[in-house]
Amino acid sequence: MSEALKRGEEAIAVQSEASLNLIDVSLARIETLFADPKSDPEEMYRCATDIVSLCAVLPDPALSEVARSLCELLDHSIETGRLKPQAVQVHIASMKLLHRTGLDAQASQEILESLTRMVAKLDR
Repeated sequence: MSEALKRGEEAIAVQSEASLNLIDVSLARIETLFADPKSDPEEMYRCATDIVSLCAVLPDPALSEVARSLCELLDHSIETGRLKPQAVQVHIASMKLLHRTGLDAQASQEILESLTRMVAKLDR
């Protein structure tokens, strides 16, 4: 392995860890905001978009997909003025399952499919 390739992999590892740490902060902030009924959904939205951006350096896109789905849910809630707490809660739980757990691609896909089914049920 060339020296340049090693340095590149080391830089990616450092950036990945930094991103994971910032995702920890954003996810904790989303949980704190969700726990406060008076919180602004736009702040949750901003935290979720931060997670989407931070996931760019991660190999598994599942966490980014859930955060993007949460953004869509919150965007709709902001437009309608009606937050769907159960749907937000399912998204938070899904992100926690996907973040730093080392799940394989199949397990991540199962979580995404479960989230899709749950959100569909809550939309009825």
